[in-house]
Amino acid sequence: MKSPKFTNLYLIMLFFVVGGLLYLPMINQFGYYNDDWYSMYAARVAGPGIFHDVYSIDRPGRAYIMEPLYVLFQGVPLYYNLLAFALRVSGGLLLLWLLRSLWPKNNLPSTLAAMLFLVYPGFLSMPNAIDFQSHLVGISLAFLSLALMVKAFHQAGIRKWLLYAASCMTGWAYLSQMEYYIGFEIVRILIVVMLALRTTRGFQSVFRFMLKTWGTYSVVPGLYLFWRIFLFDNQRATTDLGVQLQKLLSQPIVTIYQWFISFVQSFLNVLLLAWGVPLSQIGFTLSISDAMRGALVGLLAVLLTLFGLWFFLRLLDTKIEYETTDWQNEAFWLGFSWLVVGLIAVISANRAVSFPEYSRYGMVSAPGAILMLVSALSYISRRLVQVSLLAFLLFSAGMTHYGNGVNHAVFWADVRSFWWQVSWRVPQMEQGTTIVAHYPRSGIKESSSVWGPANQIYYPVRIDPDKVQAGVYAALLHHDTVLRAFNRERQVYRKEIIVETYRNYRRLLLMIQPSSRSCVHVIDGTQPEYSANSPDIAILLGPYSKIDNILIDEQTHIPPEFLFGKEPEHGWCYYYQKASLARQQQDWETVLELAKTANDMQLTPADPIEWLPFLQAYAQAGNSERLKEFAPSVAKDFFVAQQVCKSLKTLPSLTQEIDDAIEESYCLIQ
Repeated sequence: MKSPKFTNLYLIMLFFVVGGLLYLPMINQFGYYNDDWYSMYAARVAGPGIFHDVYSIDRPGRAYIMEPLYVLFQGVPLYYNLLAFALRVSGGLLLLWLLRSLWPKNNLPSTLAAMLFLVYPGFLSMPNAIDFQSHLVGISLAFLSLALMVKAFHQAGIRKWLLYAASCMTGWAYLSQMEYYIGFEIVRILIVVMLALRTTRGFQSVFRFMLKTWGTYSVVPGLYLFWRIFLFDNQRATTDLGVQLQKLLSQPIVTIYQWFISFVQSFLNVLLLAWGVPLSQIGFTLSISDAMRGALVGLLAVLLTLFGLWFFLRLLDTKIEYETTDWQNEAFWLGFSWLVVGLIAVISANRAVSFPEYSRYGMVSAPGAILMLVSALSYISRRLVQVSLLAFLLFSAGMTHYGNGVNHAVFWADVRSFWWQVSWRVPQMEQGTTIVAHYPRSGIKESSSVWGPANQIYYPVRIDPDKVQAGVYAALLHHDTVLRAFNRERQVYRKEIIVETYRNYRRLLLMIQPSSRSCVHVIDGTQPEYSANSPDIAILLGPYSKIDNILIDEQTHIPPEFLFGKEPEHGWCYYYQKASLARQQQDWETVLELAKTANDMQLTPADPIEWLPFLQAYAQAGNSERLKEFAPSVAKDFFVAQQVCKSLKTLPSLTQEIDDAIEESYCLIQ
């Protein structure tokens, strides 16, 4: 048997290797998502101290994590993702320490449970590392607090009190990050009860033991709840206990029924469906090439983990059989209770665990679910069945996390490409412009996903010294925006947590990328041009797009490299965007030069509507041969051909030869 230090070092290496396989393959391809936009923009223009204002409404403790991280990382997504990976692995190792403290003679099941927590595919927010730093920090601190309590249980004197103090401090620290993590405090009670049952019998004896032991730790939830309920002014309804409980008081029967349904759904999701539903939603929807790579990652996760555990047993010189059946019973019932109580805080706040968006709500309960699974595996007598089931869990985790990384990387690649193209097309946007955008492969859920990148490029400065105000705003491409544009509504104020916006539906600028093969199309409402792939709702909104919101004579604003990366290679879309800008400037000579360069490079569009700026330049120059040459490429799309016909016909001072060429090549197409 190797020394404990050697085996511990080996386990640390094993956890980092397996975790790295699942979480590192595309870590440099992630960016900003969802709530990152408003928080990171506020920090950039107002300084990292603004995080205290950002989180003051519901979770002020988060600022003490986010502020120093911004000072260190300066908003670079890669650094946050690397730290998230380290925290994920640390969480698994701290859970291992907790489990080994509870069952010191059962190294294999404790290690297996901690490993399954590390790879758990029910948590799908790892690529969104900036916003979820606090979640991962809180999880690690919770495990540390519980482990310190168990260690203190077996100590005496000053060492016991030092461990007690450390456990309390880390307890308050993790609760400062997420209020619904208070479920861990009920887990603390469960652990104390389990320890009591090992040494005493009878309800009264166990109850007295529990009160005596846990009573000293009740200061953790006690002081936190006192502060949260009586001292803290919570300004966010979704995290306000009083607001949530008011639903129970006003509609008790309906609320209890909804809680029951949510509990059953969440229980099954955390325990079983986390190993199958995300795999189906993500892993099985990948392209063939990505699916093959994901399957390879899954197989490597199986092989690395199984071989790593086998070698770990060789180091311990221990047989695979469990040393005591007490572990199986204790782990199963502790796991079951952990799973249940971990969901109580979530369900009582009228939330539920669902995939993929609300997977984070299962993280408190996930360790309990995994303990149940590992305990259940230990009851299976046939080794082949055990290994097969474990292999499935590991394969599911590997392929799911790889697919999750692919989806986040693809989305971020689309966002980067979109805004680089916008920067080529739009030198500057007039302050107060309201952008309506459409990304090619994913819907836009929050307006900050549009005004966030726009302001990072065009208004990375503090406009008002007394508040954080965006320079340009955004509205979503949906029914409500169309109605407001029809009604010509003026300024609509909205505060996005900390960033103030003033949407104006009379100052819209519509920018759509119909497909991943298309370029970004900036719509001129006076002469809108649409791809056949343009969303129907964009065609309705197009006439309200004001292209004069683009300041064409201003200096070009380049997307910051720390966020959007280096400028992409100049392909077709670069020349299309520059030609569109030159057309707006009425600089037809530049359009012709860009056309020649693109032609020399043998660049052509995948979307035929993108020929239009060049066709207009050829018409203005009287080049009928070029108009006829490109007609077949346009004529294959009747919808586009009719737009080209109409657009070219409206050009001033056309010769009869050009007019005939337009009529023959684009207008008579059937």
